[in-house]
Amino acid sequence: MSDIIDALNLSASASIKYGTVKGSGSASFVHENKVSQSDVCYIITVKVTNETRTMPGLMIFNPLEGLDPEKFTDVFGDCFISGFLEGGEFNAIVSIKVDDKSKIKDIKTAAEAELAIAAAPGLSVGASSSTDKKKSSIWNDTETTISVNWSGGGEIKDPETKWDLATVVEVASRFPHLVQTSAQRTSAILTRYTNLRSFVAENSKLLSENGKDGGYVIKNYELCRLYSMDLFSAYMFYKTLWTKLSNIMKHAHRYQEREKSKEVPEPVALTPESLNEARLLVRKQMTLIADENARLVIEPELADVDKEGTQRPLPYTYPGQLAMRLPIQIVASPKDNSDSLSGSASFTGPGKADIGIYADRDDLHFSPLLGDGPPPSTPWRGRGRETPFCTLDSTPKSSSPLTKLRFHAHEHHLCDILADFRRHSRSSQGCLSAIEYSTFKDANTNAFSDGTHHHVGRMNNNPTYWSRLADLSAMKIANVAVEHSPGSGSIAAIVLRDAGKNEVTSWRQYGQAKIHRPAGLKVNQQSAPDRDGNWQLVGFWGYCDAILITRIGTIWKEV
Repeated sequence: MSDIIDALNLSASASIKYGTVKGSGSASFVHENKVSQSDVCYIITVKVTNETRTMPGLMIFNPLEGLDPEKFTDVFGDCFISGFLEGGEFNAIVSIKVDDKSKIKDIKTAAEAELAIAAAPGLSVGASSSTDKKKSSIWNDTETTISVNWSGGGEIKDPETKWDLATVVEVASRFPHLVQTSAQRTSAILTRYTNLRSFVAENSKLLSENGKDGGYVIKNYELCRLYSMDLFSAYMFYKTLWTKLSNIMKHAHRYQEREKSKEVPEPVALTPESLNEARLLVRKQMTLIADENARLVIEPELADVDKEGTQRPLPYTYPGQLAMRLPIQIVASPKDNSDSLSGSASFTGPGKADIGIYADRDDLHFSPLLGDGPPPSTPWRGRGRETPFCTLDSTPKSSSPLTKLRFHAHEHHLCDILADFRRHSRSSQGCLSAIEYSTFKDANTNAFSDGTHHHVGRMNNNPTYWSRLADLSAMKIANVAVEHSPGSGSIAAIVLRDAGKNEVTSWRQYGQAKIHRPAGLKVNQQSAPDRDGNWQLVGFWGYCDAILITRIGTIWKEV
């Protein structure tokens, strides 16, 4: 938000005073919630200034008799209006919210192509991109908000034409020419009193009569803008925390308390009392910031350093300190786990797991991915090229619960004749390679020979490398344990347990594949987020290459 305040030359001080982005009377076109929640944001500004002549030499300062020189700024201000700029100004803010975070780079490329401003009227840079946009699915699962404000230029577009990226480009290109025929005052020209000869003469008269400290005292607000921007950033951060706390109180089952640590000695408890205390703290800090902002008008020197060069301590606490203490979200959608997504793979497109379609499902919880990608410089064919998967793709609309489940593992064959191939195949012996499953929706459809209907990954024809087929139709999974060796790019074990901690089905590289337990195994537990709800395991998501499943996470549904 600070960037928008700066780019549009709005008042950070006024925004704090009114509690929202505020500048001139028309500055309310900035929808701060849309901007703060967006993944991509663009500001398009066109300013046209006609030649304006000011003649401060013809202006005369008229003093007030009996005015206390120290009260000069309170009465006259620190400068005066010597004229007005005429022309026009066009501002547009384009905020794009992307559900599938892996598409952000592509969205930015497409948007920047659309927003390329033509060099002259009549040239339409964005036209071909607009046509391609309609043919492409890149804009699916995105929300675009366009806020527009202008002065001058008259009627800049047909009232029946909707605002979109192409319209913004067209209007911005034509705006300077429209202002030529329809200009208006856009801003005032502010001039310091010391530029007036008559003021300097009057001030010199006071100095000669009252001594060197008897002249007019004009407060200096030059440093206040920078300090006001810092205050505004902290104010908006606290405003965001206020909204987050309200969401935590409304959906407490989707959060968990932070663990007490050296960095977080006093985490906020997930109780109504603690959350309300945190809200009161936020309101107190926002009040302190607003009070400090008001003091700057009377004491602008607060923004400066003292004689020793030391800056005055801030009257408020850094909002980041409170943010570190708040409960963390545990019930998440794919967009909340965007950090787990590979930068080289996209969860969209034919034959790939279209994770983006589940992004807004509040009834689904995508646990973070466990494991890591294939190790670099892997010469074995198929290793190194990851493909995303999601078992929900078999029933995307219903997200039907699992009824049958079986795991497959990789089998190393002694007939591998190349040394490198044999070495990497041996190291992957018994690692998870595929998931076979069925859902309630598959009850009356054709199945594989073992009774399952779908699979992800590379199946093994040798039943020795299969886990026990689990019947989940009348059983509730409460916990899934995943084991992997960091840097291996493989899953060594996966174990499913019910609420009584009884093992339902599992596959372990060690034991079932008849190898020794790998050293340095990392064990992670993923459980159903069962607070204030009934959650059921409905699938898995992650990445696989041509040989193994490299990363995996569980998917839970509230039923």
